[in-house]
Amino acid sequence: MLLAGVLVQLGQQVVYQFRSKDLLTVPTVDVACARVTVYYDQLDMCWEDFATRPVKHILALLPCLQTCRTDNCSCPSWHPKPDQPNDALLDVFRRQFFNDAGRPVKWDRASHFAVMIRYVKSMEQTVLAMSGTKGVFIEPKTEDALKPSPEFQVIWLPQLDFASVTHKARCEVHCIGIARSGQRFGLRVPLAHFPEVFASVKPDAVYLAPGSRSTYHCGPWPYGSDRKMLARVLKASGWDCRPLQPLHGVPGGLMWAVQAVVAPATNVLSLSHGQVVITAQDTKPTAADHDATVVGPAQTVKMCLTDHAADPWLSDDPWRKATASIAGPPAAPPASSALQEMEERLEQSILAKLPTTTCMEVDSQDQRLQQLEQQFQHLAQRQTTLEATVTDHHVQSTAQVQSLQQQMLVQMDMQSKQMQTMLTDQMSRIETILAKKPRTE
Repeated sequence: MLLAGVLVQLGQQVVYQFRSKDLLTVPTVDVACARVTVYYDQLDMCWEDFATRPVKHILALLPCLQTCRTDNCSCPSWHPKPDQPNDALLDVFRRQFFNDAGRPVKWDRASHFAVMIRYVKSMEQTVLAMSGTKGVFIEPKTEDALKPSPEFQVIWLPQLDFASVTHKARCEVHCIGIARSGQRFGLRVPLAHFPEVFASVKPDAVYLAPGSRSTYHCGPWPYGSDRKMLARVLKASGWDCRPLQPLHGVPGGLMWAVQAVVAPATNVLSLSHGQVVITAQDTKPTAADHDATVVGPAQTVKMCLTDHAADPWLSDDPWRKATASIAGPPAAPPASSALQEMEERLEQSILAKLPTTTCMEVDSQDQRLQQLEQQFQHLAQRQTTLEATVTDHHVQSTAQVQSLQQQMLVQMDMQSKQMQTMLTDQMSRIETILAKKPRTE
């Protein structure tokens, strides 16, 4: 078994892990990992034919990962040397079809196919340069394939289509490939050239250095302000940040959400329209570390992970016979007697320091208690009287409100009858006036 644990040394002898002198060395090479995605809308072949052998078709589009063993050959394939691995592609895993929402589906309902590959590090630049060719997009990952590679950054251009992004990629010297996420396209550049390319591609945007980004709330800002104005003002104050969106209104203007890599130098800015307060957004508590994984047979791991009411080593100690034959140190006095003696000594010292109370002090305390009790009873009586008065007022006000409601209902009924009578009278008069009179000749 392989267990992760802590060793507690109880004796004086040094305990260390045994290591053999003749250790075997595992030959390794520097590797790179990437996520290869093929999109249905940009593929130049039948999607059904591609779904039968997706990895084979991807390798056909990436000749740099194929191996050529011909001597003195100038093709773009991998030509292994004696001190290099035989194949440039070392591992292929996590093959899956996805829909637009990123959920795994069958090939006939999928919008793209993704697979993880691990290959020789020396071919990384060549492989990434093929991103954006015939619907194939390559995203570099860390060696464990869990996070994006920190060596590269993507400048997203959501307003441009694929043709425009391809044109910009050809114009930028440091662009090594085209990135895609859903319907967004961008330029992938090395981390060292990211500020330069960002300023060239997005001259009006706010540049944020790569790193852990935090969200802040700042305001109030005038209602007529926009992102560019806020970014220009905050940059002039000495804080590089990117305004995201307005949040809600407060007295004096709007609160805005702002993203930044470093904290502001000051939390209060004095501007022409007033003061602007910057506060960090509440961060969620970090999750507890997961328990270390135990590697071993299933039965042994199950036995170790079972919760025992008592320590199993107390009943089944393999060293019990050996320790029984060794004379141990003399038994120490029980802890209960030592604790009892300590309690008695503390009690005696505390009683010796307490002052002696006289009869006069006891009498004065009794009188004060009686006075307090009388005052409390008086307050209780007044409270009862006040509650009765409030109840009477409530009953009287309720009766008055009910009588007023009845009077209002009677008056409204009378008024409605009078209005009905007047309207009927008027209608009869109008009908009489408009009635056709007989002609007399």
